[in-house]
Amino acid sequence: MPYVITSLCTNDGACVEVCPVACIHTTPGAPQFYIDPEVCIDCEQCEIVCPVDAIFKDIDIPAEHQAAIEVNAAFFRKNKAAAGPVSFETAWQMIRAAHDYAQLMGMAVTAAVVDEAGGPIAVGRMDTAEPMTAELAFNKAYTAAAFHVATAELAPQARQARFRSLTMSHRGRIMPVGGAIPIIDGMTIVGAVGVAGGSRPEQDILCCRAALAVIEGHGH
Repeated sequence: MPYVITSLCTNDGACVEVCPVACIHTTPGAPQFYIDPEVCIDCEQCEIVCPVDAIFKDIDIPAEHQAAIEVNAAFFRKNKAAAGPVSFETAWQMIRAAHDYAQLMGMAVTAAVVDEAGGPIAVGRMDTAEPMTAELAFNKAYTAAAFHVATAELAPQARQARFRSLTMSHRGRIMPVGGAIPIIDGMTIVGAVGVAGGSRPEQDILCCRAALAVIEGHGH
């Protein structure tokens, strides 16, 4: 049951800032923001902060705004281009880039790349990295793919009851700690990269950024 933004929207943007899965978008010149029904997790944060009460759950939307359900869905059908998954070759290049940066910084890490569903594409552990970093890197990447945001942004929510329930539903794989970033192609999440092994989450994040530079340099 996704939320829907109606024509009452004034493009305030407060909803974008609180969305935990980055499912609210617009384009230059568009009259409003739109919610991706395939990504929305029904968290109600957007509805709470909307200053003009323009957001409703699809089953509760007033009759005069029923058309907004299709308007939101149509926006993403038009603007959310189909994107393929990260190839194994590209994933492995990303892992090598993360390893190269870690070695430069005197660290030993594991890097993992997953697809949009959190399924593993490639995992690489440096020779001196702790064995447990393999599972940690994968769990971080899985989390970034599941929530469509960098895991560092989820850390403040980790103690919330709702978040603990989500962790259980994902069989304990959710890891809301810095060290994973989603891989985005336009508006589409095509996967995520996660790193574990640094002494601080910030170090893992820098390794992730080194990995993402591969995508930014030549695409996938």
